[in-house]
Amino acid sequence: MKKSHAVSAIRHILDQELHSTKLHKFSESARLNEDLYLDSVLLMQLLINLELSLGVEIPDTVLSKEDFATVSSLADFLMAQAGETTISDAPEAARVEEFDDIKVHCFVSCLCESIKANPSVDHRPFYFGVWDSEVLINEKGQLAYHSDEINHDEFRIWYKRMYGVSVMPWYQETLSKEENLKTLLALIERKSESQHIMVMLDMFLLPERENKFNQNPFPHYVMLEKTDDPDIWFMHDPDFRWQGPQNKAQVIAAIASEAVAGGYIFDSSHIQASTLGVIRDYFLASFKPNFNPMTDTVRKIVRAHVASDSSGLCIIGLSDAVKQLPVLAIRKYAYEHAFAFFWRDIGFPEAEFEFWCDEIEALVSGYKAIQFRAMKLATGHLTQADITAIAQEAFVLLDKQDECEFRIKRQLYRVFEQWCQKHKFTPSTFQRNTALEAV
Repeated sequence: MKKSHAVSAIRHILDQELHSTKLHKFSESARLNEDLYLDSVLLMQLLINLELSLGVEIPDTVLSKEDFATVSSLADFLMAQAGETTISDAPEAARVEEFDDIKVHCFVSCLCESIKANPSVDHRPFYFGVWDSEVLINEKGQLAYHSDEINHDEFRIWYKRMYGVSVMPWYQETLSKEENLKTLLALIERKSESQHIMVMLDMFLLPERENKFNQNPFPHYVMLEKTDDPDIWFMHDPDFRWQGPQNKAQVIAAIASEAVAGGYIFDSSHIQASTLGVIRDYFLASFKPNFNPMTDTVRKIVRAHVASDSSGLCIIGLSDAVKQLPVLAIRKYAYEHAFAFFWRDIGFPEAEFEFWCDEIEALVSGYKAIQFRAMKLATGHLTQADITAIAQEAFVLLDKQDECEFRIKRQLYRVFEQWCQKHKFTPSTFQRNTALEAV
């Protein structure tokens, strides 16, 4: 197989199978993510199609590596897998930080932005509730990171308890979109310097912003304020680590999308540092030592689609059913915040911290291997024997995810106990208060 053959196969699949809208940027030096907008899901779809068309095997070990920075490096990889060697003549683009490892939870990120601005307040404990935050299965049997059933009351309650700041909803479900937009316009117009106005919008409708998770719609929380130009708003997007001017009309159109609804306002002028007791309480309230909600949910989805029983689900739909897994898997990086918070207080063992960061990275990467199996099962090109074998691989990987996450949780709880001992209170002194006051 010549390299030109591999490059042509990549372009053909992007065109005919994935229906890419970025083919005008295609070249050997084109970056798969930044130029061709291939997120992790589209990249896996590309790899599966290349397996089928070229007859090369794609091992799990490459799913989390940077072998695929550009078209050229992907073609080189395919050549190596086929037993060929090649020297790329195309200049290799500089590699950049993978886009999906910096986003954890858009609602929490907005709240933490004001905490990080205050050097006397620590934002890391607020991520305790993120790694096991709510995961749903929608009416189509698909994994969902967003749903009308999800509310953020737990985060709001604990934000008030930990930092003394009330997060109040300004968006009213009983009002029309037009009425809620009028409310938003008024809030932005009279916003004080210490106020923060959050709104959910559909990122898919903002062409100036990159939507490399390939979600349509893409519900996402940002914060807005006015500028000196009446046609421009200033957008803060802490989850994507971006801020800058944005066309007001486009933002309003993204807010008006029927796929999104929500907004909050809070004032950080009286933000306060959390007491150690409240941090302890929040950790224990959010810690689930005996089950892993995300892995349990993914296992349930895979089992239901493979069974193809009276539920109406079938294996062909499994790829769509786990499409949002990358958006959810990155929540596991919140474990790093917890280890960092406790260890910086009781004594920071850098080598041990790096070891557990690697374990957390393995946990996140494990979901990619599971999704890769799920997408293979959904191709419709497998024999029953192949389906059985690949499904079994997926279930084995899910069991390994549980083993990995339980190891992380056990170690984190040991570190938490050491932290409690330093501050002379024990974890057992906490009893969850089921009657938390509403905010």
